[in-house]
Amino acid sequence: MTITLTQAILLGLLGGIAKCCIPYTPGAFMFNTVIFNAVVIGAVLGDMSQAMIIGASLQLIYLGVIAAGGNQPTDPCLAAYVAIPVAMASGLDTNAAVALAVPVGLLGVQITNILYLAAGFFAQKGDACVEKGNAAGMIRWSIVTVGLLRLLCFGALISIALYFGSSALQGVLDDIPGFVTNGLAAMGACLPAVGFAIIANLISKPKYVPFFFAGFFLIQYTKIGTIPLLMIGAFITFLYITFTKNEYAGNADYDEDEDEDEDEDEDEKAESGEKILTKKDVLKAYLIYWVTGEICHSFERMQAPAFCAALVPALKKFYPNQEDKPKYIEALKRNMTFFNTEAHWGGGPCLGLTLAMEEKKSRNYEAIPGEMIMNLKTGLMGPLAGIGDTISWSTLMYLLIGLFLPLAQNGNPLGGIGPIVLLTIICFGIGGFLTTKCYTFGYSFAENMLKSGLVNMIIAGASILGLFMMGGLASTYVTVSTPLKFATSAYTTTLQSILDSIAPGLLPLAVVLLVWGYLAKVKRNYFVATLGLTILSLVLGCLGVIAG
Repeated sequence: MTITLTQAILLGLLGGIAKCCIPYTPGAFMFNTVIFNAVVIGAVLGDMSQAMIIGASLQLIYLGVIAAGGNQPTDPCLAAYVAIPVAMASGLDTNAAVALAVPVGLLGVQITNILYLAAGFFAQKGDACVEKGNAAGMIRWSIVTVGLLRLLCFGALISIALYFGSSALQGVLDDIPGFVTNGLAAMGACLPAVGFAIIANLISKPKYVPFFFAGFFLIQYTKIGTIPLLMIGAFITFLYITFTKNEYAGNADYDEDEDEDEDEDEDEKAESGEKILTKKDVLKAYLIYWVTGEICHSFERMQAPAFCAALVPALKKFYPNQEDKPKYIEALKRNMTFFNTEAHWGGGPCLGLTLAMEEKKSRNYEAIPGEMIMNLKTGLMGPLAGIGDTISWSTLMYLLIGLFLPLAQNGNPLGGIGPIVLLTIICFGIGGFLTTKCYTFGYSFAENMLKSGLVNMIIAGASILGLFMMGGLASTYVTVSTPLKFATSAYTTTLQSILDSIAPGLLPLAVVLLVWGYLAKVKRNYFVATLGLTILSLVLGCLGVIAG
């Protein structure tokens, strides 16, 4: 296969759009994973089956990658848009594609960081517009320009790499010796362990770790499929939560006194009159934030320009008159300060509460200090981001990917389409619901949500089911073995058969635990973990100690 100039440009354009992370949920899915990008690549190159098969192999080494706090350990998106087309054009097998993807992904992080630095400059340009009450100018500089810069940089990089790189790579591959090929195969068999270890480290508590081993050995001994594994895991999780639900009860101190405070809040709300914003207005604000939340990302402000842009239509309703313009400008300025959270569980409540507080301030300007609004969202964004990153990204996203991955491995595009569609529907629904509720009921709703035993149970259940599934998936997709043999005058045996007689899957389990232990006990550095396992597995594979 030869990649034409048109295909290279089109893939560059689509890859650049994916790197813009627009809108938030499907954009973050493409930004942090491979599998849906493989669908796009297969459609452009006209070989969906091969793109999905290679994409499924690459996805295994990027399980567990999330951009928590805006920090991404590697770049699965760029790796997909370079490694999959080049592998298809050059006739590489999946192991060689994995070897190509790793350095590309690490390079992508550095390019992304440079663009985050540049975005800070454009955020300051947006500040100058805000000083004049020019919200459109702020959006143009801080969001649109930053998005176009990302699109141009990554689009050009991908197009050039694909058009000029695939033919040059083919000549190099023809001269690779056999022992290096064996090393690449071993590396491809080991690297999925990094993804499973990252997820396990993110969502585990010591008391939940046995569920990982349960899932792992259940697959080893029964060889059941992903869907039965999910059903068994859900049943076990339900039983555990049912018998331990008292551990997740809400704060006992939150009783009659707080109920009285809630009644007073309701009285205040009744006295304040009708709400200025309709439900449609509130959802429009969330939609703006959801669409633009990550386009404007910078180290200096993170999501602040998008959060401010989401408030603009509402602020214009709160301050409709020309004499209110100074107040309107002050509202824009206080919402252009640093802000970063998970956009469903965190962004929804923060946006809804900010809308409610800004509305109250517009009615009685001196009663609510601007610092109170800023401190409210700043205080909530961290805890709520922790909830969202755990439930939506560390657990739900990778459960859906694991559920659909067998389809992708068989070349079926539903393996990439299913997870992104379901995740978007579920998470956007959560974000919209929380935004409207927090606007309607104010701070008490968010406070009760944080204290609620239900939230604790959801997090615990997600952790248990996630660990169980990650154990089962690690058992399936970490396929490293050893070809070492021991010969005597009477017989010859292999080290692998000895290990299997003790318990099946010990070598894959050891690799996962090695990475997990490093992340948990030594240093939580995903780059070092990936690089270290890459080098170790490649060397041992070349020496014939392990095999893929």
